[in-house]
Amino acid sequence: MPIKSPAQELERTEQFGIQSVEVAGGLLEAMLRSEGPVKLAELARSAGMPSAKAHRYLVSLIRIGLATQDPTTGLYDLGSFAFQLGLKGFTRFEPLRLAETMMRQLVDEVGETVALAVWSERGPVMIRVIEARHEFAATVAPSHACPLTYSATGLLFCTFEDPARTANAIKRELEQNRVVGRPNAPYNRTALAELIHQTRTRGLSSVGNGGGDGISAVSAPVLDMTGTLRMAVTIFGRAGRIDAGPNGALGRLVATAAQRLSASLGYKALQT
Repeated sequence: MPIKSPAQELERTEQFGIQSVEVAGGLLEAMLRSEGPVKLAELARSAGMPSAKAHRYLVSLIRIGLATQDPTTGLYDLGSFAFQLGLKGFTRFEPLRLAETMMRQLVDEVGETVALAVWSERGPVMIRVIEARHEFAATVAPSHACPLTYSATGLLFCTFEDPARTANAIKRELEQNRVVGRPNAPYNRTALAELIHQTRTRGLSSVGNGGGDGISAVSAPVLDMTGTLRMAVTIFGRAGRIDAGPNGALGRLVATAAQRLSASLGYKALQT
């Protein structure tokens, strides 16, 4: 057997180390994709490796806090260190900086207000709003909670968010719509289901003067690598001032912007 030089040994070690990180990364990605704690066999199958090999890697991941195992069920999940990395990473989140840049470009291009919303315990909430600079611009508070059934942002979350999160709020809001006779709003599940169907089919939502609030808007989903809704990008304008139709120019622009943000989160659209 030929004797390897120290440089060759170092190169071999570095290559092995990189490969090991990639293998461990496959297990972390499998846990990230799962809806909750998962069995060893399922993790191994998702990561494309034998269970015995997956177990050895999980032992090391547990030691450094990137994974954890429930002593009762034996199921695996992301660990506390992974959570800390997530929190710290969010403050340095490149997609949020990209979103800021993209929003400003949209405002400059269309001359209307643009907002970014996420799901919260209050429903869809605006976390960033960039208003257009003219006297007719729509004004939206940065912490504004969007109606679920008659706003473009809300309909987007009705369509793409986990129904377990939205069901109770939708039920309350539909009842309110009926009681107050809210204009341009669904009064029952059947009417809302049709709006959800349209939104899912088009890949974006559009509302003109929803609830009679004088605002029209188009909104598109930002999806992560698992296809889960993470944010909504919405363009607002005064009703009658903008074309909020799903096939209009604003709809195409907001859809393109949302697709760029989705790609930055690792989402890959299905090829047809």
